[in-house]
Formats: sequence, C-alpha cells, structure tokens
Amino acid sequence: MDSIQKFHSDLEKIKKYNRTSGGRYDGEKACREAAELLVRENPSVRELAMAVSDYWLNAYILSSADIQNEPSDIHMEKLEAMQALLQGDDQTDALEAEDWKELCSIVNAEAEDLPMDLLNDLMAVFLDHQAF
Repeated sequence: MDSIQKFHSDLEKIKKYNRTSGGRYDGEKACREAAELLVRENPSVRELAMAVSDYWLNAYILSSADIQNEPSDIHMEKLEAMQALLQGDDQTDALEAEDWKELCSIVNAEAEDLPMDLLNDLMAVFLDHQAF
C-alpha cells in the first residue's frame, strides 16, 4: 500500500467513523477532519498544508449543495491528489486547471517558509501544468 492509498484508507475511516458514531451524519465535520488529516500528514510544511486544506474546504465542501453527504468520492479524490502533490507523488489526475492555478498561488504565498528542494519540485510540477 503506497502513501496515497493509505491516505485514502484513512479518509474512508473518517467517513465511516462519523457515520457510525451515533446520531445523524455530519458531512461538514467529516470534511473538517479530513482536512486536518492532510495537515497532520505534512508536519514539515504545516502552514502550506493548512492553506491547501482550507482551499479544498472552501472550493469543494462549504460550497457544496449537498454538504451533509460530503466528502463525495470526487472531492475525496481531489484531496488525495493534493496530498500526492505535497508528497511529491504524481497521482494528481483529479486536479483541474483551476486547482493547479490556485495551488500554485498558495505555494507562492508560502514559498518563503518552504524547503528549497520542495519549492523547486512544486514549481516544476506547476510549470508542467501551466499553472502560472
């Protein structure tokens, strides 16, 4: 199991736990926990991970017409792709042009605090996706 498969498994556990923990399922709560997972998985770039998870929450979850059933499979794939990006993995197919541009902006805003190797790698990926 690679790190993205484990991340996916952890996201599924969050959804399952929230569905079975008595009472009514709270999709927003599950999504906030999923966003926190992204931050926990990236402690060396915590501020960047927080900004990326905030983007995911605002762009896909809080604007959802069906927030009680979030995270949907598509939105989980988006978060997994963002995790892959932060981990230097190429499993980023779920990201669209708008995502790439926004993520590039986020990285630019956080660039001062990022390790140079990571910054260079991310910028190369953004260049490949014409995110500038």
